[in-house]
Amino acid sequence: MAEEDDDIRKEDTGTDEAAEAADAGKSRLGKLIRTIGRGEILFTLKCDKFFPHILYGFFLIFLVLVLNLMIEKTMVEVEENRRILSDMKIALTHRNTELIGLEKLSSVQDLLKKAGSDLTIPDEPAVFIKD
Repeated sequence: MAEEDDDIRKEDTGTDEAAEAADAGKSRLGKLIRTIGRGEILFTLKCDKFFPHILYGFFLIFLVLVLNLMIEKTMVEVEENRRILSDMKIALTHRNTELIGLEKLSSVQDLLKKAGSDLTIPDEPAVFIKD
């Protein structure tokens, strides 16, 4: 009977050790979560002397992100301005063509007047030209 009591105690001890190990695992996880939540992880890992370097690294990463966003915004504006310039060049070419046509018409009218011709500018554009 004493042997049975020893066996039962060993089983209970094994079970208790397993339960303690499980509780220790839970408590370690809980402790880790609390440490991270409180922001004490750097102190726990003994990295507090590197805190200024870590802070500087985060500052540099933030600066790179901000500069990247500013560059993207500028590139969008540049593309929009290129599109506007292209449209303005087309409008300028059209106006130049109209001005050149008017210049030629007026010079032809002057030549006709000097020659004494009765020809004038047509009132309506030509619809059909006969051969």
